[in-house]
Amino acid sequence: MEEKKILYTKDPYRELLIFASENKCEVDELDFRLLSFSTSYTYDNQEWIKVNEKELKIFEEDEKFLNHELNIEQEYKIEIYFKKFARISTFEVSLYTNELCTLLKASVKASETIAFHDKLALELLEAIYKVMIKEKYLLGFRIFDFKKQIIDFNAKIKEKQKFDFEVEFEVCKGINPQEPTNEEIKYHYLENLKKYNDVMNRNYVAPIGKDEVAIERIKPKEGSDGKDLRFKILKALPPKINKEKVVYSDKFEVKEDDESIKYIAKKDGFIIQRKSIYEIENYLEFSKVDFKSTGSIWAGFDKQVIIVIKNTNTLEDAIGPRITVEAQELEVTGNMAQDSVLRGKKIILKGNMHHKSTIIGQKVEVNILRGYCEAEEIFAETLENGSIKAKKVNIKKAMGGEIIADEIYIQELGGNCLCSAKSLIHVEKIQGSGNKFIIQDLKAFGEEKSGEEILIHVDGLKKEQENLVKEIEETKHTINISKDSIRILQQKVKELMSAKRAIPQAYKATIKDFNQKIENLSIFANKIESLKEEEKANMEKLKKIQEKLLKSKIINKSGKWMDLNEIKFILLNPRKELSYYPHDEEKIQCFELQKINTENEMELFEIRAISNYKEETK
Repeated sequence: MEEKKILYTKDPYRELLIFASENKCEVDELDFRLLSFSTSYTYDNQEWIKVNEKELKIFEEDEKFLNHELNIEQEYKIEIYFKKFARISTFEVSLYTNELCTLLKASVKASETIAFHDKLALELLEAIYKVMIKEKYLLGFRIFDFKKQIIDFNAKIKEKQKFDFEVEFEVCKGINPQEPTNEEIKYHYLENLKKYNDVMNRNYVAPIGKDEVAIERIKPKEGSDGKDLRFKILKALPPKINKEKVVYSDKFEVKEDDESIKYIAKKDGFIIQRKSIYEIENYLEFSKVDFKSTGSIWAGFDKQVIIVIKNTNTLEDAIGPRITVEAQELEVTGNMAQDSVLRGKKIILKGNMHHKSTIIGQKVEVNILRGYCEAEEIFAETLENGSIKAKKVNIKKAMGGEIIADEIYIQELGGNCLCSAKSLIHVEKIQGSGNKFIIQDLKAFGEEKSGEEILIHVDGLKKEQENLVKEIEETKHTINISKDSIRILQQKVKELMSAKRAIPQAYKATIKDFNQKIENLSIFANKIESLKEEEKANMEKLKKIQEKLLKSKIINKSGKWMDLNEIKFILLNPRKELSYYPHDEEKIQCFELQKINTENEMELFEIRAISNYKEETK
């Protein structure tokens, strides 16, 4: 009976059966070692070319592998032996592929804990290869970085000194078929509307900017065939054709390349289809805008679109509930319902606002302002308990409400109105009480911080400096009480280094921590200097703001007052509020701040009341 046999074969598992038959034993008693393998390939089934494992890398080029005439065979040099005469590491190897059989993976775990040894990686590779032979996969073929994975695995086992877990490898890869590019029409102008998180939006008006791609027809492109690891050709599907036509006006420029046909807007506006022809318009007129008829309209702040809404029916709203209308110019005749919003550069509302409606724009004109309005410049016939934030406000009649602005002009002021301005509050006549007139630097518009925000920031800078000073004191204290013991420790380190002995990690950590504390002193000091510079710069900003506040005025042109009105100036540096309560017997046309220099050079401020004020002519 032969104990072992070395031979060349194309089917090692068949040779095991033959060997078992010849030696009158069970095939389960046998196994084989894979000593080497060789590969031959042909494109015509006549001339076969023999290559070694390294040369197999040529088939990692997709073009060579995809050749329909390619044929490959492998021959294996093996050694058949009886298991009882050998002791090798036992691995449990499972192979599995993806659905298309273009990716082969191997899952490996040890039957029992295997101690690390020098040939462990080779034994693992052989175990995987033997299962691949059994399941008819080529060895060393399109393996890419498989062997690097084995090397990385070996390094991990060497570190652990044992293999007692499950590991997965990507062994080889075929080629997936490349999907075709289907012919499709992309409506980019409609995609723009998706950025508006508005459940009321019905895509009624789709804005477009000049030179923007409005519509694009993607040209169809054939896909490419793939090939699986068993050499089956994977045919690509044909592209789908879209027969829909794009008919467009002369408001579009057409550009075509190999990929697509682009329909580009020649001007700002919105896109509509008129008799199946795509057109760009700039003017829209509605009788009303609500969820049922149009939905919200987002025509864009800067798309040169004018929207006119006219509804003279007093029983219904021109702008429905929860509807937003945005355009560069808006002219609305009629009323705004609850939670409705107008947004634009120029807005005219000839009607009433619901107290829960909003207008946001640059230049706004409103008949009756009851909700919230924010703009650079606002003109209102009447303010009725509404809220305004603007640079400049002009109101004919105010009856309650809140105004925050740089400049406020009111012709006739009723009662219970809060007016807060940076530079000027100008009232023609006051007919009510409970009004508050405040001069302060509140943020209405722009990126710059308000005086109040700067003050809060300065307070934060001071607090940060105080914390750093405390930290410096604590660090200095720690250094002082530690320096003697650190000096002794450093001496010990020198002695150990001279004796070429290992330095304990705890010594290194303690010395490093001490040195870091010394370094931190410098870091903290630099940080404090930086904070002081920042504080100084912010205090300069406050100084400039305060100088402007000193030029601010509250003017009552008539000079007549009613009781229970309040005048207030809020200073920033020093922080101080100055108040004055005029009564109906006084005639005061103007209030302003006055700075008084005292003998000890302290700055004092007081409110100056002027009975006869002559306005400067502009």
